[in-house]
Amino acid sequence: MELDSWTAALLTSAACGVGALVVLVHRVTRHQQATEKIQRARKWRTESLERAEQAVLRYRDTNPQTDSDLILSLTLSDLTKQLKEGTLSRDDVLHSYMEKALDINQKLNCCTEILLESVDQLETVSSNNDGLLYGISITIKENVNYKNHVSSCGVVVYLDQPAEEDSVLVKVLKRQGAIPFVKTNIPQGLLRETPGNQSN
Repeated sequence: MELDSWTAALLTSAACGVGALVVLVHRVTRHQQATEKIQRARKWRTESLERAEQAVLRYRDTNPQTDSDLILSLTLSDLTKQLKEGTLSRDDVLHSYMEKALDINQKLNCCTEILLESVDQLETVSSNNDGLLYGISITIKENVNYKNHVSSCGVVVYLDQPAEEDSVLVKVLKRQGAIPFVKTNIPQGLLRETPGNQSN
């Protein structure tokens, strides 16, 4: 069967039009999926920050004697020493640093997630008071894997892929008695020196 040039041109145009429509629908669908992932991640972050604020307020109400300014002014060696001696409580330290992180986040928009499991970890840390970082509250960057939490590096495709296990860094920190309690942002894809935070 032979096609005249007019029919061939018409069929070619139709095929190109259908192909362009398929590509357009695919792009729109991918954009919608990415937007939904971003919205879920933002909602999760907001809820995480709100739960942390509520936890800090509850702790403040039940422990008004906690001197956060004193705790935050201590050097690492003094803080570790007082935690090991028992003159400072791990709860006081964690909640003081969590409150400070939330305060700084209001100014810098730097927290991607508060790791509320850190409160539960206080119980297991007591068995390792020989660790170099016993009871020390630690922040980790967003690209460091923490079990059941996302480490997306600011890349949308990773937003729904929580880590299956802690990274080696987190395992070592925990083994030494440290308490990772917040993840802070990084430049998207780690392609710049600074994250370029924007306030809320």
